[in-house]
Amino acid sequence: MAIELPKFKAHEVRAEIKRIADSSTHFVEFLDHALDRMEQRGVTTRQVLRVLRDGDQEGNAEWCTDKERGWRCRLSRITAGEKITVIAKLVERKNSTCLVVTTWEG
Repeated sequence: MAIELPKFKAHEVRAEIKRIADSSTHFVEFLDHALDRMEQRGVTTRQVLRVLRDGDQEGNAEWCTDKERGWRCRLSRITAGEKITVIAKLVERKNSTCLVVTTWEG
């Protein structure tokens, strides 16, 4: 069994997430857990997309093998007067997909 290497390198993850959020929002998948947290905290999909497009990356992207293999990173931005943090995971399927794992304010 061959080992598959990631298509993107860690330093390329942020740019790819921005590219997807800018042009291909149908490739952004909101997990049920993220939708639940967003509803609890009053965070909209528009705010999350703003963070994916224009947020600042906190720390480095990390390779994660939970459920689906991919690069996970934390992005934050003040939007609508609140600091919103998004954990996004870039996974490789037929096309690159940015999975929103969770969101929170503050």
